[in-house]
Amino acid sequence: MSIQIENRGPIVIVRPTGNVSKPVTEELAELLENAMDEGVNLMVFDFSEMTQISSDGLRVVLNAVRRLHNQQGQAAFAAVDVQVRALFEAGGFFQLLEAFDDVEQAIASFDGDRRPAPIKT
Repeated sequence: MSIQIENRGPIVIVRPTGNVSKPVTEELAELLENAMDEGVNLMVFDFSEMTQISSDGLRVVLNAVRRLHNQQGQAAFAAVDVQVRALFEAGGFFQLLEAFDDVEQAIASFDGDRRPAPIKT
């Protein structure tokens, strides 16, 4: 499992790979918190290389999404694997955020009228 962070102007793309399980959730949480502490308020979670996510990993993502909302930010999911999608649906994540087929679509959603609806609380 590794986590890549890519900056594209004001947007941060978070790319976890492999299995996001308890041992790596602290690293993921720290990376997300640091980005938001530095003023990031547009974030795309690219899950194209993530194969599994634990409940701890889900909690980290949810906490980041809520914090972004509290900071008037936006988030979107991209390339969610079928198995991971089932977990996100069961957890109600798609009621909070929109999911896109790829990162480019997610980034484009932040522009103008196509900006995703605010995160629901």
